[in-house]
Amino acid sequence: MIKSIHIVLSVALTICSFGFALDKPIKAKSNQSTLFVQKDIKIDKKDIGKNPRLEKAERVIADKIIKQNRVQFLMPGGRSITNAQAVDRFGPGAFDLESEGVIALPKRSRKDLLRENNPSSRDELWNLSYMNESDAYYYLGSGAANDTFATVFTPAAPCVVKEVYYQWFSAGNTIAFGADYGNADLISPDGDCYDIARGDAYHVEEGTTDTTWVTPIGTPRTTATPNTIAGYVSDWGPDAFLDIGGEFVVGDSTDLSAVDQFAIVAIKGGETPQPLACNNDAIGKTTTYTWFGGPWTDGLWGRYHYITDNMVLVKVTYPWGAPIAVASVSQPSNTYDLAGTRTIDVDLFDDEDDTGAALDENDTLTYYYVAGGDTTTGALTASAEVATNGNGIYQFDISYSLFVGDSVEYWVELMDNDGLESKSAIKYFNIVQPWNESSDILLVVDNIDPDQESILLNAMDNSGFVYEVWDVQVNKGIDASVINHGWDNIIVSGWGVSSVPVTDQPDPGYRTFVEDGYNLVLMDMDFFYGHGLDPEPAFVEGNFMYDVFGVSGGANDPMNDAGDASLHGDTLTVYGAGVTSFDTPFADGYTQNHTILMTAGWTDLIEANDADEIFYDADDNVVGTNLQTGDNGTAIYLSFMPEAAVDWDIVDGDTLGWDISAVVEFMGALLGHLEAVSPPLVDLEGTSTRFGVASGITTAHVEGMAVDGDGTLTSVSVVYDIDGTDYTEAMTDDGEGHFSATLTLTAWTDTSTCSYQLSATDNDGLTSLTGIGQFWGTSFVPTDGNILYIEDSYGPYAGYGPADADSVLKENMDAVGAAYDKWVVWDNFQPDPGSVLSHYDAVIYSGVLDWVMNPEGTDVHPLGEFVADGGFLLYSSNEALGTYTDWEDITISEGHFVHDVLGVEWVMNDIAYDSVFVSDPDLAITADMDTNDIAFNCYTYPFDCSFNDIVDPLGWGTDDMLPSPFMSADAGLPSWTGGEYYVSTENGNVVFMGFIFPELPNDVQQAALGNFLAWSGSTVSNEEEPNLPTQFALYENYPNPFNPVTTIRFDVPEVSDVNITVYNVLGKQVNSIDLNTMSPGQHHIKWRGIDNAGKPVSSGVYFYTIKAGDFFATKKMMLLK
Repeated sequence: MIKSIHIVLSVALTICSFGFALDKPIKAKSNQSTLFVQKDIKIDKKDIGKNPRLEKAERVIADKIIKQNRVQFLMPGGRSITNAQAVDRFGPGAFDLESEGVIALPKRSRKDLLRENNPSSRDELWNLSYMNESDAYYYLGSGAANDTFATVFTPAAPCVVKEVYYQWFSAGNTIAFGADYGNADLISPDGDCYDIARGDAYHVEEGTTDTTWVTPIGTPRTTATPNTIAGYVSDWGPDAFLDIGGEFVVGDSTDLSAVDQFAIVAIKGGETPQPLACNNDAIGKTTTYTWFGGPWTDGLWGRYHYITDNMVLVKVTYPWGAPIAVASVSQPSNTYDLAGTRTIDVDLFDDEDDTGAALDENDTLTYYYVAGGDTTTGALTASAEVATNGNGIYQFDISYSLFVGDSVEYWVELMDNDGLESKSAIKYFNIVQPWNESSDILLVVDNIDPDQESILLNAMDNSGFVYEVWDVQVNKGIDASVINHGWDNIIVSGWGVSSVPVTDQPDPGYRTFVEDGYNLVLMDMDFFYGHGLDPEPAFVEGNFMYDVFGVSGGANDPMNDAGDASLHGDTLTVYGAGVTSFDTPFADGYTQNHTILMTAGWTDLIEANDADEIFYDADDNVVGTNLQTGDNGTAIYLSFMPEAAVDWDIVDGDTLGWDISAVVEFMGALLGHLEAVSPPLVDLEGTSTRFGVASGITTAHVEGMAVDGDGTLTSVSVVYDIDGTDYTEAMTDDGEGHFSATLTLTAWTDTSTCSYQLSATDNDGLTSLTGIGQFWGTSFVPTDGNILYIEDSYGPYAGYGPADADSVLKENMDAVGAAYDKWVVWDNFQPDPGSVLSHYDAVIYSGVLDWVMNPEGTDVHPLGEFVADGGFLLYSSNEALGTYTDWEDITISEGHFVHDVLGVEWVMNDIAYDSVFVSDPDLAITADMDTNDIAFNCYTYPFDCSFNDIVDPLGWGTDDMLPSPFMSADAGLPSWTGGEYYVSTENGNVVFMGFIFPELPNDVQQAALGNFLAWSGSTVSNEEEPNLPTQFALYENYPNPFNPVTTIRFDVPEVSDVNITVYNVLGKQVNSIDLNTMSPGQHHIKWRGIDNAGKPVSSGVYFYTIKAGDFFATKKMMLLK
């Protein structure tokens, strides 16, 4: 649970807030992913000003302000984030953020909310709210007595606040009142706090360093009134009424253009009640008007979380003139159509004048839409559904011709005959494309439970089939372009499916799909209830269920004889009737266990008309049907949840998770019955050439995997583009589904770019393409040094610290005699592991204001591969973790570079500490160093040391916790730390510092650098090291055995031509590496287990030889895969 936040209300109001925030866990809905980050991932200079982080930095720099970051607090208890529903990376989505107190609603409650889509009826009161009645997705679980929420509203004109309705998750007591909007208008004129983290609500007077901490609560306008919340309230009915102590006027009744904000304040009486909140991402909102404060937040304000707005409805009157109300604006779904026309319905409502007219020619009704950068505007057109007084449905058309990735935004602006203006929220739809173009299966998830979805996707993956996924909620529906894209089979699964009609609801194209001879499967135990049907629905000709599925009726949520639970309870076994190849394997039963899945069992019953009955429950009630049409299209309806057939996976008494083998068998039988085919499954692998490559390369290496789940592969190749010219190269199979190719880089220069994909075709003629890999030329040339210094900073801000830090670090590396090359991330992005990093034993990575977004996955980040190959890494940064987490304080998951390589499992960003101490002088990096407090050199740039981070090393709180070479006991640490906390980690060959290494005093830097060089075995420059080798030598490779890279070291005492050659056990040459003329010194190369053609060699014993002048030597090594 989250630590409580307190706010005290007495004669005066003590107002507080908090600066804590969160990550967005994202899972791509595809069997493939775009493997590599493209070069243009770094922040575009033209986007400065759009990024709140950069805007804040710009303000600080411009005003020469030194702002210390405020104390931040961590909640007691677990810090992990429960990964919930998969989310489209570029669209809205839904996910659980429980470690921050943003807790997804229990599954049954959330499903109920999805059904309760009955907007408040019109009355004499006008509604002000930022969401629909059924938009609750989270409840806010943090806090205790006196935690305070203040939601800011802007009416359309001077008004009287009459009633307030608030949705709650739990029972408890709260105090509520209305107030003017406070001095937070200094930083947010309209009350939007989306970009204001908890505890970060402050204002700096222009031209000064005077900081004012602001509040959204101004003068109270009503009497603070106690309320008792009876319990769970998920609508805006009578139980949601919140007594705020009376009514109050907002604005100046003599000036209708003067619109003021006001706040509705709710102060909790204890840990409960817990308010319900929407999911801003899921409903496409990039604003939040709910502020949060209390003693927990150290006297400061800010948003609770950017993803939430509390479920609040305010009813007002406009006695001096009401604006035109926008009751609703229709929402087209995302679409595959690159061009088309969409008709938008706008439901408008205005008060009547003395003649009985509400809307007429005296009102201005204007629409706007932006497509492809062009804005189109015009007057709304009245539809046939406009009443005689003018209220009703108005329309306009959006015509567009766009590209994949483009969006269309639209809204309406209105002015009535009193001059009162109103405006709808901006809505949008996106032009998208399928990930798996050749797939035979479209999997539509619709109001699906996250665990249900995870099981379904894993079962499909285990079937070996490539499939496409369409999330109805993420994509705001589904249209005919998606349904009729070319799939032979559509499987719809959910818990209260909304996109499939049941009677005469709008059909996005499913009926035509089946009539054209294709197969439709609906799996939903709550389909009837989700559509709000009667307990015993009946269907007739013309109804979708009757015509398409051959179903004439059924039972909606049947109950047991006692009437106190569902008919089947939480455990249900269904039995195949032996009618088709799908149900026959389950004649002995297929058991679902909703207790394990933590879902509620609400299986419906079916009355078949023309359909075959293929599944029964134990009492011979029908729960599955199959209707074969004359054109060979099949429609299958299952009124149970197949994904619930899970069991515990227990090995040696340890519960490892869920056993989904029964679901895998079930989905395999279904796909076999549908005679589905699958294109190849393909993916690029992280060992391919990627990112910035060294100057002068002539070849590149691409690796990947390709398998065909239902046949054989006929060809696998790389299709690639160099500076606009297309090429194709066949790939070689190692016999285990792993493919590789060497690309010849024709006309390659230091400014060239190559994009590539793996393409695989199977015996069905189906072709799959991977996501795009990319690399680009640079002017970087590796030298004989075995240390690479990577400098990472936001280029335009070099004068505000990065340049000074770079200069200091280089001076100290020179002082210890380090022989190094320098790579600049701002110029080249990340370095390619093969052509760049493979030349070095150690990397020193220094990030200062490093706002360039770098790869997240360990398997993609080049330093992940470098460390896995035995490289040593000293990584320091004050902002890198913030770029990964959007400066939210979160738990880092396995698979992330920060977790796996840097050894960090949790981070709190921007803690203003300016000193550290050595916590363990026996560690490699801190060996024999003084343990006393070390004061930082924070330079003179405005940021000082306030962007430094504190971290939890892997294994925090256990005996296996990674060591932390440096800790801080600075006064700037949060109070919950007890006065000291971890700021670094040592993880194998990696040392991470959550501060800027050049902040350390010069003597400390030099001591740490010396330790790092000794630890990594790196040499110093020849100028600083007089003890050059006196004889030739070839050393044992390391590691040995190895996979896939090993380092071969050798000494050269005089200028010599050097060649390293690798032979197999038969004496056949495998790889000859001509190193040309080399200067005296200690040298090394890395052999990556490839032959002269760049293809991976098999496991086994190999011999490597050196020939340098007259010197010749041989050693043995072993490659294990």
